[in-house]
Amino acid sequence: MAFRFSLAAVLNLRKAVERQEYLNLERINQEIARIKNELDAAGLQRSDLENSRNSQLTEGMPSVLLQSLYEQVFAIERHMDSLKALSLELTAKKDQQLKIYSLARQKREVLDSLREKQYSAYLQEATKRQQTLTDDLFLARLKRK
Repeated sequence: MAFRFSLAAVLNLRKAVERQEYLNLERINQEIARIKNELDAAGLQRSDLENSRNSQLTEGMPSVLLQSLYEQVFAIERHMDSLKALSLELTAKKDQQLKIYSLARQKREVLDSLREKQYSAYLQEATKRQQTLTDDLFLARLKRK
């Protein structure tokens, strides 16, 4: 008789739920990484604009160009502020998703543990049956002699 775990369907469901929650967590982590990269790029762009502005200020420049550079820097800073706010929002969402994933994992591990215990008991019982059969065969041979 082969081992059959009565809650196999539930265990498979728990594994699927855990995997889905893990993928959701990964998506959030990827989005956070994308935002960080975008923030870094915006910081570099702002720094380049400020360096350009500073070098041109020493040489003299039209006020329209100076105003344009200030507006560009200001636009980049607004964009960076919105990215920082989004990053904070995603970090909170990541923390929440991590809790959801941990709970799904815990539920799956409980069923895995139960399955392992039942499988261990099944193996013990199978070994005991095999030993009983071997003992009976041995005794039957002794009686024939």
